[in-house]
Amino acid sequence: MSGVAAGAIFIALLGLALLVTRSLRRDDGRPDLAAQIERYGQQHGQAAAHADGTVASAAVGWVARMLQSGDTDRQLAKRLDRAGIARKPAEWALLGGCACVVLAALLTALTGNAPVAVIVGVLAGWLGMRLVLSFRIARRMAAFGDQLPTVLQLVAGSLRSGFSLVQALDAVVREEAQPAAGEFARALAEARLGVALDVALDGVASRMDSEDLRWSVMAIRIQREVGGNLAEVLRNTVVTMRERAYLRRQVRSLSAEGRLSAYILVAMPLLVGGWLMLTSPAYMRPLFTSPVGLGMLVGAALLLVAGALWMRKVITVVV
Repeated sequence: MSGVAAGAIFIALLGLALLVTRSLRRDDGRPDLAAQIERYGQQHGQAAAHADGTVASAAVGWVARMLQSGDTDRQLAKRLDRAGIARKPAEWALLGGCACVVLAALLTALTGNAPVAVIVGVLAGWLGMRLVLSFRIARRMAAFGDQLPTVLQLVAGSLRSGFSLVQALDAVVREEAQPAAGEFARALAEARLGVALDVALDGVASRMDSEDLRWSVMAIRIQREVGGNLAEVLRNTVVTMRERAYLRRQVRSLSAEGRLSAYILVAMPLLVGGWLMLTSPAYMRPLFTSPVGLGMLVGAALLLVAGALWMRKVITVVV
């Protein structure tokens, strides 16, 4: 009966997770005009009242109260902002909880060991959501770094044509090349609210962790204090940045074989284990039900993590 009860509990939690995930699902952030008019039409009040009574909104409010008790909410909000994800920290944490529930239910069905499946599912769900967020942050920062030389070249050309720095940055925003356009639009909005332009650009450099933009902001400050040709300084900065990018691409191409080998070595145990779980669950069940199997599983996980960190250290080349 205990197995049946555990199965029923996980099926109920799985249904709740799917319901909450469906309620939190959003569009791509660019709704059409008809949808916007419909949203603020005569039925808006009723729709909002109905939405406020959903299970998802209640769960989000509960998670938000939990996150506000510490510093987690602010740190997660910063990471979501850097990743360009338009979600509240409570919504992201709730989605992570739903992922943990789904993984725990699937592992329970495959292994038949509920305690181990819950522990592994929670760890895997938390780590997966963290890796997804880190990947989005790294990809957005890399895209910003690739766009920055073109942006600075456009700013330098606009300055040589007689535009001011604010007008030159506004031209960058009108190009709508994301994420650079969005970040510089945010800096211009802060400048219009009274923040110094160099301070606002420093904020962009901090969010994108761009050392090149920090040096450019330093050049802007020096030019404002002592004068000089800012367009020429930015043009020389662009040349240096492009030479560094060329060297970085060369190093990346030379280390491609090592990175591919590391990816294969890390993924192979996981893929083989998953395949055996699907094809021969009875053969793999002692690994999750016996003390010796659990010890072997923990040791393998620790060795896999240590090997992944060591290979990452080996193949990482700082330029």
